[in-house]
Amino acid sequence: MEAPRCFAGGQQFMEIFSRFTNKLLGDIGPDHRRYRVKIGIVQGWLSVVVNGVLFILKLAIGLISHSIAIIADAFHTLSDVVSSIVVIWGFKESEKPADREHPYGHGRTEYIATLIIAILLVVAGIEFIKSSYGRIQSPTPVKADWWMITAVALTILIKEVTARYAEYLSAKISSGTLKADAWHHRTDAISSILVVIAMVAGRYGYYQVDGWAGVGVALFIIWTGFEIARDAVDDLIGKPPSIGEIESIRELAEAVDGVIGAHDISIHSYGADRYASLHIEINANEPPMRAHDIAEEVELKLTDYLGVAPTVHTDPIVPTSPKIQKVQSFLDERWGADDRVSNFHDIRIVDHKYNHVILFGITVTPGLAQKKVKKCIRDIEVSVKAEFPGYDLDIKVSSLHEY
Repeated sequence: MEAPRCFAGGQQFMEIFSRFTNKLLGDIGPDHRRYRVKIGIVQGWLSVVVNGVLFILKLAIGLISHSIAIIADAFHTLSDVVSSIVVIWGFKESEKPADREHPYGHGRTEYIATLIIAILLVVAGIEFIKSSYGRIQSPTPVKADWWMITAVALTILIKEVTARYAEYLSAKISSGTLKADAWHHRTDAISSILVVIAMVAGRYGYYQVDGWAGVGVALFIIWTGFEIARDAVDDLIGKPPSIGEIESIRELAEAVDGVIGAHDISIHSYGADRYASLHIEINANEPPMRAHDIAEEVELKLTDYLGVAPTVHTDPIVPTSPKIQKVQSFLDERWGADDRVSNFHDIRIVDHKYNHVILFGITVTPGLAQKKVKKCIRDIEVSVKAEFPGYDLDIKVSSLHEY
């Protein structure tokens, strides 16, 4: 799996995290369902312990120094404790097997947990804007000793390391929930930087900086909450798969002996489980039993990758037909370089006495506007009818989420 973005130049961190994780859980493959749940729960409890200690430390310093920014930062850290408990709950719920009420399992509980974290962040941010505004209107002397400033500065390092570890684990098991938790830790570290600035300013009599730092921390918390919520809502509603996921499935399917091509690949994610369907092209001359065996082999191969058996539909084609080869060559040469078209597939020709039809599927470029899709299909129809007069066309356009 590709290294997370925050580890550019941080190979030593990754090695330390890898050894630490393997020591805790053992070196089990990351696709193992129980391993995924263990990863989430371990990260959750680690965050609870770290944030619990830091909350007590920050709250004590905030009360002693009379700093609203430090107190706000302390409760931001406390919200990390709550969010980590939510993370633990989400992973435990996602482990439950499918039942009558939830035939696709409980995997999307992870997304609900992520959304709860986001809501907690936004609510905390709004509350601290209110408190900080009052401090700006009526500045209160901030009495921060250097040991207090040093202690808060040390929490920044602790939180960044915790964030990096959570991000490492999120990449290891492809978890949006742990990624959200990582950003929760990182926003706490960034907000603590503002707090340190306010504490230093308070020592020199600039007490109003404390209130402004509190507002800055609160706004950052709210922004992060909205960003995390947006991703969680996309997952709950059902966002399309990445091109990388589609291509991985296509490559695995086409590696099976007898599969000529794969298309109309669709994926729906439910936490660790991904439910997929796809069409595979096989030679129409294959006997029915052989066609069944090919489809079943594709199903077994993809089950290991997806976690759940996919639905495989077979499309019989005649790749050696001169007419089909002629249509395929025309489409590739005339439209292969068009940036609106990804591929053509499932080409068939019906030649009856009163019925002459060319049938094929087309996959348009992801994100292409519907108006442009219609224009593209019209252009293709005109060119194909001009090249093959006397034939009607039946063109199937793959859905926006199918490639």
